[in-house]
Amino acid sequence: MTVSFHNGTNPLYRKYTNHKAWNDTALLGLNPGDSYDRLLIDVYNNEAKMKELLARPGAQNCYPGTSRLGDYVSSSVRDVIIVKGLHQWIEKTGTATRRSVSNYQLHVTFGLDGQLWHLYATYYGDSQKVTFSSECSAGERVTDVDHEGFVKQGRKK
Repeated sequence: MTVSFHNGTNPLYRKYTNHKAWNDTALLGLNPGDSYDRLLIDVYNNEAKMKELLARPGAQNCYPGTSRLGDYVSSSVRDVIIVKGLHQWIEKTGTATRRSVSNYQLHVTFGLDGQLWHLYATYYGDSQKVTFSSECSAGERVTDVDHEGFVKQGRKK
């Protein structure tokens, strides 16, 4: 599998992203003037860092459908496209410490055969690091066409 990054032109996902690239700050709802958002923009939402994070055990053990994301890595027939980089800060309740440092849940949206998936990550306030969990959930299906151009067939009555 190759991990590719949506540049706004992929026909499967361009409508969903309004023709914006995977790391576009407006698409991600990130404010370049905010220090937390700036961390995501500068440190995490670049291709090298994203590939590094996706190669770690947490992301490898996510199950988009019936196979582990790690199984797609060793496959030559599937492609995962990062559609939206890390976004959507949500404070994890009960994680604040005495110094008022909290942990936050984020996620990255990736596409696999016309289906959107959300792979969850945690920003750890104490270490200021982001780590993917093995949790992922299905988002909307944006098309019945897969990455190779095949159309999913419906049932006949």
